[in-house]
Amino acid sequence: MADDSAQYDRAVDEYLTRDYDGDRRRTMLRSGGWQPELAAELADLGWYALAVPEAQDGLGGSLSDVGGIFVQSGRHLLVGPLLENVLLPALLQRPGDWDLAVAIPNAVKAGVPLALVDPGIAADWSHDVGSIVMTGNRLDGSVAAVRFADQASLLVVIADSDTGSVVCLVDPDEDGVHIEALSSADPAIALARVELSGVRSDAIVPVGSDDSDLITRIRAWSRLFIACELTGLAQGSLEVTVNYLKQREQFDRPIGSFQALKHIAADMHTRWAGLHNLCLAALTDADSATPTEFDILAMSAKAHAAETAVAVCEDAIQLHGGIGFTTEREVSWFYKRALALRAWYGDELELHRKIGAALLFRESSPDRDRDINDAVASKATIASQFKETPA
Repeated sequence: MADDSAQYDRAVDEYLTRDYDGDRRRTMLRSGGWQPELAAELADLGWYALAVPEAQDGLGGSLSDVGGIFVQSGRHLLVGPLLENVLLPALLQRPGDWDLAVAIPNAVKAGVPLALVDPGIAADWSHDVGSIVMTGNRLDGSVAAVRFADQASLLVVIADSDTGSVVCLVDPDEDGVHIEALSSADPAIALARVELSGVRSDAIVPVGSDDSDLITRIRAWSRLFIACELTGLAQGSLEVTVNYLKQREQFDRPIGSFQALKHIAADMHTRWAGLHNLCLAALTDADSATPTEFDILAMSAKAHAAETAVAVCEDAIQLHGGIGFTTEREVSWFYKRALALRAWYGDELELHRKIGAALLFRESSPDRDRDINDAVASKATIASQFKETPA
Protein backbone atom coordinates (compact mmCIF):
# COMPACT_ATOMS: atom_id res chain seq x y z
CA MET A 1 0.00 0.00 0.00
CA ALA A 2 2.67 2.49 1.03
CA ASP A 3 4.59 2.24 -2.26
CA ASP A 4 1.47 2.62 -4.42
CA SER A 5 0.16 5.49 -2.29
CA ALA A 6 3.46 7.40 -2.44
CA GLN A 7 3.66 6.84 -6.19
CA TYR A 8 0.13 8.19 -6.71
CA ASP A 9 0.88 11.20 -4.50
CA ARG A 10 4.03 12.13 -6.40
CA ALA A 11 2.40 11.73 -9.81
CA VAL A 12 -0.62 13.85 -8.86
CA ASP A 13 1.50 16.54 -7.22
CA GLU A 14 3.84 16.73 -10.23
CA TYR A 15 0.94 17.03 -12.66
CA LEU A 16 -0.91 19.69 -10.67
CA THR A 17 2.26 21.70 -10.04
CA ARG A 18 3.09 21.64 -13.74
CA ASP A 19 -0.31 21.89 -15.47
CA TYR A 20 -2.73 23.31 -12.90
CA ASP A 21 -1.31 26.50 -11.49
CA GLY A 22 -1.57 30.27 -11.70
CA ASP A 23 -4.05 31.62 -14.22
CA ARG A 24 -5.49 28.20 -15.09
CA ARG A 25 -6.35 27.43 -11.49
CA ARG A 26 -8.00 30.80 -10.93
CA THR A 27 -9.98 30.40 -14.15
CA MET A 28 -11.19 26.96 -13.01
CA LEU A 29 -12.19 28.28 -9.59
CA ARG A 30 -14.34 30.95 -11.25
CA SER A 31 -16.01 28.44 -13.59
CA GLY A 32 -18.73 27.30 -11.20
CA GLY A 33 -17.10 24.05 -10.15
CA TRP A 34 -17.41 22.13 -13.42
CA GLN A 35 -14.87 22.01 -16.21
CA PRO A 36 -15.53 19.12 -18.63
CA GLU A 37 -12.14 19.54 -20.33
CA LEU A 38 -10.31 19.15 -17.02
CA ALA A 39 -12.44 16.16 -15.99
CA ALA A 40 -11.72 14.48 -19.33
CA GLU A 41 -8.02 15.23 -18.88
CA LEU A 42 -7.96 13.57 -15.45
CA ALA A 43 -9.88 10.59 -16.80
CA ASP A 44 -7.35 10.24 -19.61
CA LEU A 45 -4.56 10.26 -17.02
CA GLY A 46 -6.29 7.34 -15.26
CA TRP A 47 -7.14 9.09 -12.00
CA TYR A 48 -10.72 7.82 -11.89
CA ALA A 49 -9.57 4.23 -12.52
CA LEU A 50 -7.04 4.07 -9.69
CA ALA A 51 -9.26 2.02 -7.35
CA VAL A 52 -11.17 0.13 -10.05
CA PRO A 53 -10.24 -3.60 -10.25
CA GLU A 54 -7.97 -4.65 -13.11
CA ALA A 55 -10.70 -7.04 -14.32
CA GLN A 56 -12.77 -3.93 -15.08
CA ASP A 57 -9.91 -2.14 -16.86
CA GLY A 58 -8.82 -0.25 -13.75
CA LEU A 59 -5.41 0.08 -12.14
CA GLY A 60 -6.33 -2.22 -9.24
CA GLY A 61 -5.34 0.02 -6.32
CA SER A 62 -7.22 0.01 -3.04
CA LEU A 63 -9.21 2.98 -1.80
CA SER A 64 -6.70 3.42 1.02
CA ASP A 65 -3.98 3.80 -1.63
CA VAL A 66 -5.68 6.80 -3.24
CA GLY A 67 -6.37 8.85 -0.10
CA GLY A 68 -3.26 10.91 -0.72
CA ILE A 69 -4.52 12.23 -4.05
CA PHE A 70 -7.34 13.97 -2.15
CA VAL A 71 -4.72 15.68 0.01
CA GLN A 72 -3.06 16.91 -3.17
CA SER A 73 -6.39 17.98 -4.68
CA GLY A 74 -7.08 20.17 -1.65
CA ARG A 75 -3.54 21.52 -1.58
CA HIS A 76 -3.81 22.56 -5.26
CA LEU A 77 -7.50 23.69 -5.12
CA LEU A 78 -8.56 21.16 -7.75
CA VAL A 79 -12.13 21.53 -9.06
CA GLY A 80 -14.42 18.74 -10.25
CA PRO A 81 -16.00 15.38 -9.30
CA LEU A 82 -12.87 13.63 -8.02
CA LEU A 83 -14.64 12.15 -4.99
CA GLU A 84 -17.59 10.72 -6.91
CA ASN A 85 -15.59 9.44 -9.88
CA VAL A 86 -12.93 7.73 -7.77
CA LEU A 87 -15.13 6.32 -4.99
CA LEU A 88 -18.33 5.15 -6.69
CA PRO A 89 -16.80 3.09 -9.54
CA ALA A 90 -14.62 1.35 -6.95
CA LEU A 91 -17.55 0.40 -4.69
CA LEU A 92 -20.16 -0.39 -7.36
CA GLN A 93 -18.35 -3.40 -8.74
CA ARG A 94 -21.41 -5.60 -9.31
CA PRO A 95 -24.31 -3.73 -10.90
CA GLY A 96 -26.93 -6.47 -10.49
CA ASP A 97 -29.80 -5.93 -12.94
CA TRP A 98 -28.57 -2.52 -14.11
CA ASP A 99 -26.42 -2.44 -17.22
CA LEU A 100 -23.46 -0.23 -16.33
CA ALA A 101 -21.48 -1.15 -19.41
CA VAL A 102 -21.85 2.47 -20.57
CA ALA A 103 -22.39 4.61 -17.48
CA ILE A 104 -19.43 3.59 -15.30
CA PRO A 105 -16.84 3.49 -18.12
CA ASN A 106 -18.02 6.92 -19.26
CA ALA A 107 -17.24 8.30 -15.82
CA VAL A 108 -13.93 6.48 -15.52
CA LYS A 109 -12.68 6.90 -19.09
CA ALA A 110 -14.26 10.18 -20.23
CA GLY A 111 -14.70 12.13 -16.99
CA VAL A 112 -18.51 12.29 -17.12
CA PRO A 113 -19.55 12.69 -13.46
CA LEU A 114 -21.36 10.22 -11.28
CA ALA A 115 -23.59 11.93 -8.72
CA LEU A 116 -24.32 10.63 -5.23
CA VAL A 117 -27.89 11.48 -4.16
CA ASP A 118 -27.56 10.93 -0.43
CA PRO A 119 -29.93 12.45 2.16
CA GLY A 120 -27.34 11.38 4.77
CA ILE A 121 -24.98 14.25 4.01
CA ALA A 122 -26.21 15.81 7.27
CA ALA A 123 -28.24 15.00 10.35
CA ASP A 124 -28.58 18.42 11.99
CA TRP A 125 -30.20 19.91 8.87
CA SER A 126 -31.74 16.70 7.51
CA HIS A 127 -35.18 18.34 7.25
CA ASP A 128 -33.71 20.88 4.86
CA VAL A 129 -31.87 18.21 2.84
CA GLY A 130 -34.94 16.03 2.21
CA SER A 131 -35.29 12.27 1.70
CA ILE A 132 -35.92 9.59 -0.92
CA VAL A 133 -38.38 6.74 -0.31
CA MET A 134 -38.57 3.49 -2.27
CA THR A 135 -42.01 1.87 -2.52
CA GLY A 136 -41.93 -1.34 -4.51
CA ASN A 137 -39.50 -0.41 -7.25
CA ARG A 138 -40.45 3.29 -7.43
CA LEU A 139 -38.51 6.21 -5.98
CA ASP A 140 -40.11 9.41 -4.67
CA GLY A 141 -38.68 12.40 -2.85
CA SER A 142 -35.99 15.02 -3.18
CA VAL A 143 -32.50 15.94 -1.98
CA ALA A 144 -31.73 19.64 -1.83
CA ALA A 145 -27.97 19.47 -2.44
CA VAL A 146 -26.28 16.99 -4.77
CA ARG A 147 -22.80 17.47 -6.17
CA PHE A 148 -22.59 17.42 -9.99
CA ALA A 149 -26.13 16.12 -10.47
CA ASP A 150 -26.79 18.47 -13.39
CA GLN A 151 -23.75 17.12 -15.27
CA ALA A 152 -24.04 13.45 -14.25
CA SER A 153 -24.44 10.41 -16.48
CA LEU A 154 -25.73 8.35 -13.55
CA LEU A 155 -27.37 9.05 -10.19
CA VAL A 156 -26.44 6.77 -7.29
CA VAL A 157 -29.42 7.18 -4.96
CA ILE A 158 -29.64 6.18 -1.28
CA ALA A 159 -33.29 5.69 -0.34
CA ASP A 160 -35.36 4.49 2.61
CA SER A 161 -37.53 1.38 2.19
CA ASP A 162 -39.58 -0.95 4.36
CA THR A 163 -36.51 -3.14 4.85
CA GLY A 164 -34.04 -0.32 5.59
CA SER A 165 -31.90 1.94 3.44
CA VAL A 166 -31.07 0.79 -0.09
CA VAL A 167 -28.80 1.90 -2.94
CA CYS A 168 -30.37 2.46 -6.36
CA LEU A 169 -29.11 3.57 -9.76
CA VAL A 170 -31.07 6.09 -11.79
CA ASP A 171 -30.60 7.43 -15.31
CA PRO A 172 -30.86 11.27 -15.10
CA ASP A 173 -32.87 11.21 -18.36
CA GLU A 174 -35.51 8.87 -16.90
CA ASP A 175 -39.10 10.12 -16.72
CA GLY A 176 -39.84 11.61 -13.31
CA VAL A 177 -36.30 12.90 -12.69
CA HIS A 178 -36.06 16.66 -12.22
CA ILE A 179 -32.67 18.33 -11.65
CA GLU A 180 -32.36 22.02 -10.83
CA ALA A 181 -28.91 23.63 -10.89
CA LEU A 182 -28.06 25.73 -7.82
CA SER A 183 -25.46 28.32 -6.98
CA SER A 184 -22.64 26.88 -4.89
CA ALA A 185 -20.67 28.43 -2.04
CA ASP A 186 -17.88 25.98 -2.87
CA PRO A 187 -15.88 27.31 -5.84
CA ALA A 188 -14.79 23.78 -6.80
CA ILE A 189 -18.20 22.06 -6.74
CA ALA A 190 -21.33 22.35 -8.89
CA LEU A 191 -24.53 21.76 -6.92
CA ALA A 192 -28.09 20.85 -7.90
CA ARG A 193 -31.41 19.87 -6.36
CA VAL A 194 -32.70 16.42 -7.37
CA GLU A 195 -36.38 15.47 -7.29
CA LEU A 196 -37.65 11.98 -8.11
CA SER A 197 -41.32 11.31 -8.81
CA GLY A 198 -42.32 7.69 -9.38
CA VAL A 199 -38.95 6.82 -10.91
CA ARG A 200 -38.46 3.12 -11.53
CA SER A 201 -35.26 1.59 -10.18
CA ASP A 202 -34.02 -1.62 -8.60
CA ALA A 203 -31.82 -1.77 -5.53
CA ILE A 204 -28.30 -3.02 -6.20
CA VAL A 205 -26.16 -5.24 -3.99
CA PRO A 206 -22.51 -5.90 -4.89
CA VAL A 207 -21.23 -9.44 -4.36
CA GLY A 208 -20.11 -10.11 -0.78
CA SER A 209 -22.03 -7.13 0.55
CA ASP A 210 -25.48 -5.90 1.45
CA ASP A 211 -27.11 -2.49 1.15
CA SER A 212 -26.45 -1.41 4.75
CA ASP A 213 -22.77 -2.35 4.47
CA LEU A 214 -22.46 -0.60 1.10
CA ILE A 215 -24.09 2.59 2.43
CA THR A 216 -21.82 2.57 5.46
CA ARG A 217 -18.76 2.25 3.22
CA ILE A 218 -19.93 4.98 0.83
CA ARG A 219 -20.45 7.44 3.66
CA ALA A 220 -17.34 6.45 5.60
CA TRP A 221 -15.05 6.71 2.58
CA SER A 222 -16.67 10.02 1.62
CA ARG A 223 -15.92 11.40 5.08
CA LEU A 224 -12.34 10.15 5.07
CA PHE A 225 -11.59 11.45 1.57
CA ILE A 226 -13.12 14.83 2.47
CA ALA A 227 -10.96 14.84 5.61
CA CYS A 228 -7.93 14.24 3.38
CA GLU A 229 -9.01 17.09 1.11
CA LEU A 230 -9.40 19.39 4.11
CA THR A 231 -5.89 18.36 5.17
CA GLY A 232 -4.64 19.48 1.76
CA LEU A 233 -6.50 22.79 2.09
CA ALA A 234 -4.82 23.40 5.43
CA GLN A 235 -1.43 22.54 3.93
CA GLY A 236 -1.96 24.76 0.90
CA SER A 237 -3.09 27.73 2.96
CA LEU A 238 -0.08 27.26 5.25
CA GLU A 239 2.31 27.18 2.30
CA VAL A 240 0.97 30.32 0.62
CA THR A 241 0.99 32.09 3.99
CA VAL A 242 4.62 31.22 4.72
CA ASN A 243 5.58 32.50 1.26
CA TYR A 244 3.65 35.71 1.90
CA LEU A 245 5.36 36.22 5.28
CA LYS A 246 8.73 35.90 3.56
CA GLN A 247 7.87 38.42 0.83
CA ARG A 248 5.78 41.07 2.60
CA GLU A 249 7.93 43.69 4.31
CA GLN A 250 7.33 46.26 7.02
CA PHE A 251 9.96 48.44 8.63
CA ASP A 252 12.43 47.24 5.99
CA ARG A 253 12.23 43.57 6.93
CA PRO A 254 9.97 40.58 6.13
CA ILE A 255 6.96 40.40 8.44
CA GLY A 256 7.75 36.72 8.93
CA SER A 257 10.61 37.79 11.17
CA PHE A 258 8.17 39.25 13.74
CA GLN A 259 7.90 36.99 16.77
CA ALA A 260 4.11 37.19 17.13
CA LEU A 261 3.57 36.11 13.51
CA LYS A 262 6.09 33.30 13.89
CA HIS A 263 4.02 31.87 16.76
CA ILE A 264 0.81 31.92 14.72
CA ALA A 265 2.53 30.24 11.75
CA ALA A 266 4.06 27.63 14.06
CA ASP A 267 0.63 26.84 15.53
CA MET A 268 -0.77 26.51 12.00
CA HIS A 269 1.92 23.99 11.13
CA THR A 270 1.34 22.02 14.33
CA ARG A 271 -2.41 21.76 13.66
CA TRP A 272 -1.87 20.73 10.03
CA ALA A 273 0.79 18.13 10.91
CA GLY A 274 -1.45 16.50 13.52
CA LEU A 275 -4.36 16.36 11.10
CA HIS A 276 -2.19 14.98 8.31
CA ASN A 277 -0.87 12.21 10.57
CA LEU A 278 -4.40 11.35 11.70
CA CYS A 279 -5.59 10.96 8.11
CA LEU A 280 -2.58 8.81 7.20
CA ALA A 281 -3.26 6.58 10.22
CA ALA A 282 -6.94 6.29 9.28
CA LEU A 283 -6.03 5.27 5.72
CA THR A 284 -3.58 2.69 7.07
CA ASP A 285 -6.21 1.15 9.37
CA ALA A 286 -9.07 1.32 6.85
CA ASP A 287 -8.47 -2.02 5.13
CA SER A 288 -8.36 -4.06 8.35
CA ALA A 289 -11.23 -2.32 10.16
CA THR A 290 -14.75 -3.71 10.35
CA PRO A 291 -17.45 -1.55 8.71
CA THR A 292 -18.51 -0.24 12.13
CA GLU A 293 -14.94 0.47 13.21
CA PHE A 294 -14.15 2.17 9.93
CA ASP A 295 -17.31 4.28 10.18
CA ILE A 296 -16.21 5.62 13.59
CA LEU A 297 -12.64 6.06 12.33
CA ALA A 298 -13.80 8.10 9.33
CA MET A 299 -16.14 10.24 11.42
CA SER A 300 -13.28 10.97 13.84
CA ALA A 301 -10.97 12.04 11.01
CA LYS A 302 -13.66 14.20 9.37
CA ALA A 303 -14.61 15.85 12.69
CA HIS A 304 -11.01 16.80 13.42
CA ALA A 305 -10.43 17.92 9.82
CA ALA A 306 -13.56 20.09 9.79
CA GLU A 307 -12.39 22.01 12.84
CA THR A 308 -8.67 22.11 12.13
CA ALA A 309 -8.69 23.07 8.44
CA VAL A 310 -11.02 26.00 9.03
CA ALA A 311 -8.88 27.17 11.97
CA VAL A 312 -5.69 27.01 9.89
CA CYS A 313 -7.35 28.91 7.04
CA GLU A 314 -8.63 31.57 9.45
CA ASP A 315 -5.10 32.07 10.77
CA ALA A 316 -3.90 32.32 7.17
CA ILE A 317 -6.44 35.07 6.50
CA GLN A 318 -5.33 36.90 9.64
CA LEU A 319 -1.65 36.76 8.67
CA HIS A 320 -2.45 38.12 5.20
CA GLY A 321 -4.36 41.07 6.65
CA GLY A 322 -7.16 42.72 4.66
CA ILE A 323 -5.89 41.43 1.32
CA GLY A 324 -6.53 37.89 2.52
CA PHE A 325 -10.29 38.35 2.04
CA THR A 326 -9.94 39.22 -1.64
CA THR A 327 -9.75 36.85 -4.60
CA GLU A 328 -6.45 38.52 -5.39
CA ARG A 329 -4.87 36.03 -2.97
CA GLU A 330 -5.48 32.30 -3.17
CA VAL A 331 -5.80 32.10 0.60
CA SER A 332 -9.41 33.28 0.22
CA TRP A 333 -10.17 30.32 -2.06
CA PHE A 334 -8.73 27.90 0.49
CA TYR A 335 -10.95 29.43 3.15
CA LYS A 336 -14.12 29.22 1.02
CA ARG A 337 -13.45 25.58 0.19
CA ALA A 338 -12.75 24.66 3.83
CA LEU A 339 -15.97 26.32 4.99
CA ALA A 340 -17.99 24.52 2.31
CA LEU A 341 -16.47 21.08 3.00
CA ARG A 342 -16.73 21.54 6.76
CA ALA A 343 -20.45 20.73 6.81
CA TRP A 344 -20.48 18.03 4.10
CA TYR A 345 -21.24 14.72 5.85
CA GLY A 346 -21.12 16.52 9.19
CA ASP A 347 -19.14 19.26 10.88
CA GLU A 348 -17.21 18.67 14.10
CA LEU A 349 -20.20 19.27 16.41
CA GLU A 350 -22.55 16.97 14.53
CA LEU A 351 -19.94 14.24 14.16
CA HIS A 352 -18.98 14.34 17.83
CA ARG A 353 -22.59 13.47 18.64
CA LYS A 354 -22.71 10.79 15.94
CA ILE A 355 -19.48 9.23 17.22
CA GLY A 356 -20.91 9.06 20.72
CA ALA A 357 -24.13 7.51 19.42
CA ALA A 358 -22.19 5.07 17.22
CA LEU A 359 -20.27 3.81 20.23
CA LEU A 360 -23.64 2.93 21.79
CA PHE A 361 -24.72 1.04 18.64
CA ARG A 362 -21.52 -0.73 17.65
CA GLU A 363 -23.25 -3.81 16.25
CA SER A 364 -24.05 -3.43 12.55
CA SER A 365 -27.71 -3.71 11.61
CA PRO A 366 -29.91 -2.61 8.70
CA ASP A 367 -31.28 0.22 10.85
CA ARG A 368 -27.97 1.21 12.43
CA ASP A 369 -27.68 4.57 10.68
CA ARG A 370 -31.30 5.35 11.50
CA ASP A 371 -30.71 4.42 15.16
CA ILE A 372 -27.66 6.67 15.30
CA ASN A 373 -29.50 9.60 13.71
CA ASP A 374 -32.43 9.12 16.08
CA ALA A 375 -30.04 9.15 19.03
CA VAL A 376 -28.31 12.26 17.71
CA ALA A 377 -31.66 14.00 17.20
CA SER A 378 -32.73 13.10 20.74
CA LYS A 379 -29.51 14.51 22.20
CA ALA A 380 -29.92 17.70 20.17
CA THR A 381 -33.52 18.08 21.38
CA ILE A 382 -32.52 17.60 25.03
CA ALA A 383 -29.65 20.09 24.65
CA SER A 384 -31.97 22.70 23.12
CA GLN A 385 -34.44 22.25 26.00
CA PHE A 386 -31.70 22.91 28.53
CA LYS A 387 -30.67 26.05 26.62
CA GLU A 388 -34.28 27.27 26.57
CA THR A 389 -34.87 26.66 30.29
CA PRO A 390 -34.63 29.92 32.31
CA ALA A 391 -31.84 30.05 34.87
